Amino acid sequence: MNPDVAAAHEALMHFLYQAPIGLMQTTLEGTITMINPMSARLLMPLAPGGELVNLFDALAPVAPQLRELAAAHDSPSGVICEALRVSIRPDGPPGALSQTLEISLLKISDSALMASVNDVTASVHLEQQRLTSHLRNVSRTDSLTSMPNRAVVLERIEHALAAARLDSHYEFAVLFVNCDRFHRLNVTLGHAVGDALLRLMAGRINTIVRLSDALGRAAAPGQTTARLGGDEFVIVLEDLRSADDVHGVAQRLIDVMAKPYGIGDHQVHATASIGVVLRAQVAGDADSVLQDASIAMREAKRTGGARYCVFEPQMKELAARRGSIESDLRRALAGDELFVVYQPIIKLDGGDCVGTEALVRWRHPQRGVVPPIEFIEIAEETGLIGQLGDFVLNESCRQFVQWQDALGGSAPVMMSVNLSRAQLGEPQLEANVRNALQTNRMDPGCLQLEITESLAAQDAHVQARLHDLKKLGLTLALDDFGTGYSSLASLHLLPVDVVKIDRSFVSQAESSAHHRVLIEATVRVARSLGMGTVAEGIETEGQAAVLARLQCDKGQGYLFGKPLPADLATRWLTQHAKAQLRTPADDRHARPAPIEQRLQYLQ
Repeated sequence: MNPDVAAAHEALMHFLYQAPIGLMQTTLEGTITMINPMSARLLMPLAPGGELVNLFDALAPVAPQLRELAAAHDSPSGVICEALRVSIRPDGPPGALSQTLEISLLKISDSALMASVNDVTASVHLEQQRLTSHLRNVSRTDSLTSMPNRAVVLERIEHALAAARLDSHYEFAVLFVNCDRFHRLNVTLGHAVGDALLRLMAGRINTIVRLSDALGRAAAPGQTTARLGGDEFVIVLEDLRSADDVHGVAQRLIDVMAKPYGIGDHQVHATASIGVVLRAQVAGDADSVLQDASIAMREAKRTGGARYCVFEPQMKELAARRGSIESDLRRALAGDELFVVYQPIIKLDGGDCVGTEALVRWRHPQRGVVPPIEFIEIAEETGLIGQLGDFVLNESCRQFVQWQDALGGSAPVMMSVNLSRAQLGEPQLEANVRNALQTNRMDPGCLQLEITESLAAQDAHVQARLHDLKKLGLTLALDDFGTGYSSLASLHLLPVDVVKIDRSFVSQAESSAHHRVLIEATVRVARSLGMGTVAEGIETEGQAAVLARLQCDKGQGYLFGKPLPADLATRWLTQHAKAQLRTPADDRHARPAPIEQRLQYLQ
């Protein structure tokens, strides 16, 4: 053999012998014709009887497809398979890692195959660790805001509880943050804007918690901000210098979250309510602490929102009671426990009954008649107000048409129905009102919807909804005027037809010149704008006389009639119409019939 060729051959053999990967050559049928030590070492655990004769036979238990792939490869050369990974179970103790081999097979001629075998156990194990770590991080991270999630919050609270058990001076706090009226914003502006709003809120929360002057020092790793889901965020403040520090953090959050958010073409105004649990109020495990913080947050919402509230134990009892009412109310809506009562609205000049106001009542099987003040707010909080409002609207429209058909001239000419804040946020409100009118064949002009003054003056969105409702042909009344945010100067900006003077003014109409001046001013401004006026809560003939003298158009209150169920209200309407016919016209213009005379009709 040529010395140069012999030297090259020897160098090749030396390389194959020393190569850190397994290399071998086989026939097309898999018979091994050349193999280096690394291949032998890697494949020997698979060799039947401890002899490596045929590659396909050795790999049959872990890669049975190789023989078929090689046979199907009809090209003179080329890659048959590349980086095929197979796992070899270890013979060692339980729990030992399996070995992973990476095999590539290449056809190099019409009669020969070349195979490479590589041990990738370490890299596979590292990949698995990275994947496990990634999945763990994903499972602990909110995808929308990249904040930690509920699992992390519970861990941090448990950590704080453990630290507090070891150190009686260890202070921590949990803050539960929730966006006020987020559902309305989400429905009105769309989910994309809602998601962007949540991301901006998350950014503001992170910024506030990180500020050194918010905690009186630089934030430590123990300060955790997280998103539970929806519009709910949680902050865990650990190792506080003082429990009082949390008040500054909470108020700063309230202030910063209330600043406008620029999202695309929208200028979004949103506020937040916060519930706070301090170490001193902690009872139970992490879940209990989180629940108590959410209860305090709901109390902050219940008292107006855009504020924070520190948890107190009695809140839990109130929450349990409200939860019981919610459960019972859901049953009531599905059954026949709810009913509508009607209070007459009287024309002060003459005493004719010109309308009724529909009010919902609940006949509870154990508690008797439940006043609306105990369940309307809960219906709003739990999303039941839409269903409840639809019931009242449909029932009152049905009753109004029935009175028109049965009573003729004795029937009221207008039905007034209250709208809540939550109903105005319902996107299908106009459709529901239109459907109630059409279903009951009621003239839209005979329906009056009432909204509170503070609600009507709230923002442009609410006023736009009111304009949409007016397009249906109905009228709008401004309820409780004088107790909200609007004024006589801004009354012309509100799309209403009737102003209802609050009972707090009416109750002092006889005794207070100041209140009489306010009533007179309201009547004059409303009349100049083409609006009617109704005085609420009239209880004495003296009050009725003063309001008539001040030229208030209509009144309602116990002087004229209490809210009555439909059957008693029907009797009242009939008897009142008869009494009006029997009363001389001069007397009717002077004052309405005495209350004793009216009440005797219902004895």
